[in-house]
Amino acid sequence: MNETYRFSGSYFKWIVRLFLLICLVLVVFPILWLVMSSFKNQMEFLADPMATPSVWRFANYVTAWKEMHLSVYLLNSLFLVVATAALHFLMVSTTSYILAKIPFKLNKGLELYYFFAMMIPAVLMLTPLYFLFDSVGFTDSLGALVLIYASVSLPTSIFLVTGFMRNINNAFTEAAFIDGANEFQIFWSVILPLVKPVLFFSVIGNIMGTWNEYTTALTFISTPEKYPVSIGLHFMETSVGDKGVVFAGLVIALVPVLVIYGLFQKQIQNGVSADEGVKG
Repeated sequence: MNETYRFSGSYFKWIVRLFLLICLVLVVFPILWLVMSSFKNQMEFLADPMATPSVWRFANYVTAWKEMHLSVYLLNSLFLVVATAALHFLMVSTTSYILAKIPFKLNKGLELYYFFAMMIPAVLMLTPLYFLFDSVGFTDSLGALVLIYASVSLPTSIFLVTGFMRNINNAFTEAAFIDGANEFQIFWSVILPLVKPVLFFSVIGNIMGTWNEYTTALTFISTPEKYPVSIGLHFMETSVGDKGVVFAGLVIALVPVLVIYGLFQKQIQNGVSADEGVKG
């Protein structure tokens, strides 16, 4: 019986390992193919998309960076990411603290409002937002995108972070109040450190969404010099005749995403269990 159980357990392990290996190949292979294609020219790519390049053309990266203005698009996206993440963090942390720790009459109503707001598809808000910003002359502006990107995921983030803050034992805040801390000090020095993982998780999700967003940027931005990287890559694809240059641009745009995931992988994985040890 034990031998049979041991055999079946070992067999199951190998099935799981094989499945994970297949998943790894499915993830890694497209990236390797993308990098390999970025060194080809148009003729090589059309002749055999799966073949290795006869000459490794590093000039494709120089062309994408300088002549196709990818450096400008990356700087625009970097500004959007930093400004949006900062504003998103400020709005989510303060609103969640008020809903979770400061009782007032409209508390439950506001929380219910954010709950129902999560169910509204972002694309349905695109047209009214455009007319709203256009009425005040605020279209074709990176600032407009910052306000939209910081707000569009606000209901989900607030709903998530509020739940974690509510689970924090009130003894922490009461002890800080007795020691003479004011409301801001309690918020900044007591609450935020305890919910830092889930806030970090929320901000990282917002950063990824901002970096990859396409539809809103295409709707609001009409000046090429203000394109974020998502629109810039599409502009490159339609304007340049060399697929190798386009793939080089895609590789460059992929690097920041891989760096973020590589540096903050642990924090991202632990974000969903950030309330351990603070319940009470």
